[in-house]
Amino acid sequence: MISASQLSAKVPPDHRFVLLGASNLTLGLPLLTRSLRAALPDQRIEILAAHGHGRSYLNWSYVIIRGLPGIRSCELWDDLNQLPPAKQTYALVTDLGCDLMYGATPSSIVDSVGECLHRLQNHGARTVFLRPPLERLNLLSEWQYFVAKNTFFPGPTPPWSKMLADITQVDEHVLTAANQVSALSISPLVDWYGVDPIHISRASRVAAWSEVLQAWEIGDAITAQPASIGDYLGVWTQRPSDRSLFWLRQIQPQPAYEWNDSTSLWLY
Repeated sequence: MISASQLSAKVPPDHRFVLLGASNLTLGLPLLTRSLRAALPDQRIEILAAHGHGRSYLNWSYVIIRGLPGIRSCELWDDLNQLPPAKQTYALVTDLGCDLMYGATPSSIVDSVGECLHRLQNHGARTVFLRPPLERLNLLSEWQYFVAKNTFFPGPTPPWSKMLADITQVDEHVLTAANQVSALSISPLVDWYGVDPIHISRASRVAAWSEVLQAWEIGDAITAQPASIGDYLGVWTQRPSDRSLFWLRQIQPQPAYEWNDSTSLWLY
């Protein structure tokens, strides 16, 4: 691992982006990295992302053979505290629903996400909270929920009425916490989703992530750019700082990848 002295000695970036989420962030990360690099030429960019399919804010989570630590307790926060301050820090908080699927209570999720929001505030981040897709979820029937839940999160399946009430409660209280730290909140449009009610459709990713980019108010209004196959492979093949694979722990020094334009990608 990189020592504290090595982290503090790094050249401060012009722009630092701290991205927290699960599968939607994973699917959108190649597009975001490409768009930020295109929008900020000749700028030193750091992208710190804690993401992954089925990612939990609270605890270790596992998808098939891969495990990742909870976002609240991952190494991102230690590195962020030790890295030299950026000229400007931006942050994204999204994908709040996974922990409900694992049986966590709404209050524990709100506490964990709220703690992340306050940490970001302490770093002076301009934070965007991309809310759960409640408008799309309210269109789901019981059987559609059952199919979606067991496709992505096999296991015990609480009644849809309880799950909808819980995610609504989480959204309401995290929205309050976001307002307390002056974060900007974005409500997803129902048109962003297709048959899959929780993942932004491929056709809508450019429009959806453009909303986030513009909410950060980086400078001139910028829009997302479609990612190439090379962008997807380049981002998705990099290893995070800590994971388990086939139940074996793997530690990877960060940054995971550095482009020739001085952009670095740190994964957690």
